Amino acid sequence: QTPVLVDQQADISLCSRRHAVATSATSVLSLLLAPELAAAASEEPAECRNGAIVGESQISGAYQQICMELPVRSTPLRSTGDVLTIAQGTTDGGSTRTVQGRTGVAVWNSSLLFSRLLDAISISQDESFLTGKTVLELGCGCGLSSIAAAKLGASRVIATDGNAEVNQLSRYNVEKNGMESVVETAELKWGLLNAADYFDEADIIIGSDLTYNSGTWRVLAETMGAALKPNGFVVYLSLGHSGFNVSGELAGFLSVLESEGLEVIDEKSPRWPLKGVVSSMSQLLASCVNPSEKVV
Repeated sequence: QTPVLVDQQADISLCSRRHAVATSATSVLSLLLAPELAAAASEEPAECRNGAIVGESQISGAYQQICMELPVRSTPLRSTGDVLTIAQGTTDGGSTRTVQGRTGVAVWNSSLLFSRLLDAISISQDESFLTGKTVLELGCGCGLSSIAAAKLGASRVIATDGNAEVNQLSRYNVEKNGMESVVETAELKWGLLNAADYFDEADIIIGSDLTYNSGTWRVLAETMGAALKPNGFVVYLSLGHSGFNVSGELAGFLSVLESEGLEVIDEKSPRWPLKGVVSSMSQLLASCVNPSEKVV
C-alpha cells in the first residue's frame, strides 16, 4: 500500500505513492481587460484587496460573493514579493458573462487559501517544496494556484481543467503573469483513460475544492493515481461552503483514494515530506488566515 497524508482538522490532505501505479488565449478573452489588467486590480474594493477571503451567499444551485463580480483579483506572494493578477471570466463591465464554464471562471476562496498555503510552505523552509518539481493541477479554473506554484520554484506546471474555455482563461492569466515558459494549460477530463496521457508525470499534484460532488470521486482518484510519479505527493485542500460537511466529504474522498493505492500520512509518518519544517499542517494553515477571515 502507498502513503496519503491528511490533517482532518484542517481539511487538507497530502497523498503519496511508493510505487508506479496548450493552448493560447483566444478571441474569447479579447473581451477581458488586456491593457487594463493592472489598473483594474488597483481598483479592487477594500474588502477584496490582497486576495482577501470573503463571505459567500448561496444562490440557486451555486454560491457567490462580491469579489466574483470584479474583472480582476490580485493576491501577493510573501516569499517572492510578487503580486499575482488574475482575470476572472464572470462579467464584462459588470453585466455580461464573457467565458462560459460555471465554477471555473471565478477566483474562489479555496484557491486563494491554497496559494497562501504553498507560499507559507515555501517561507517555512530554505528550499521550496516545489523547487525543480513537475506540478499538475487538477481543476485549475482561473489558474491562480498553478501560477503560484511556478513563481514558487516549480520547473514545470501543467494547469488542467475539463472546460476548454476555462483553459483559455487560465492561459490568459499565465501569460499576463509572465509564466508561459513554465506553465502549460491543457484540457483534462478526469478518468483513467484520459489520465493515461500524464502517466507517472507529476512529482506533485495539487487541487482545491474538487470533491463537493461525490459522483466524481472515483474518476478524480483514478486521475491522481495514474498521473502521480512513484514517491510523489498530492496536496489537496477542501474548504467547502456554508452548510457543507467538509470533514465528511474529505474522509469519503480519502477512502476512495486509498482504494487507488494511495496512503493517508500525517506529520508523524516517516514519509512526511516537511520534517523539521512543518510540524503541524493545521497550525500552518491557520497562520495563512487573517483574524477577520476566520469567521468566513
